Amino acid sequence: MSKTKYIEATGEIYYARIFPQNMDDSEFHADKGGQFNCVFVPENDEELAKLVDAGFPESVMNYPQIKEYEVAGGRKGMKLKRNNKHPKIEDFGGAPKVLDWTQGRGSKSWDMDVDGELGNGTKVTAKVSIYTGGRNPITRLEGVAVLDHVPYEQKETDMVW
Repeated sequence: MSKTKYIEATGEIYYARIFPQNMDDSEFHADKGGQFNCVFVPENDEELAKLVDAGFPESVMNYPQIKEYEVAGGRKGMKLKRNNKHPKIEDFGGAPKVLDWTQGRGSKSWDMDVDGELGNGTKVTAKVSIYTGGRNPITRLEGVAVLDHVPYEQKETDMVW
């Protein structure tokens, strides 16, 4: 029996860096060739429970994995991530699949350059894999399906010295 579960949960996405064009390529992720990540806030307690019941860790090494996010009005959510390069299994790396479900469920891909970047509060269904065969559960963002797009708005901020 597989120790990996695949869960779909619906909610909102924040700080979405899930495309090759906007991948998190900071020095912190250099050894992984970058990282695709976002904050996912399930739409209700039932959606959150789907993830927790499947083994999504509430904390790892005393660091909370599920916490309240001010940007989402204090609702609970989690960071979902996927490394660009996996050290052993090539299929575990690369960008997550991003689909366009704005007109209903299907296989149409979301193209960031054509359809736009995902802004905070975009309603999505996130697909997450949760491996529970080791000391700590391992989670990985597998894909995102856009249900209701909120266009990304770049904020201009004054530089403070």
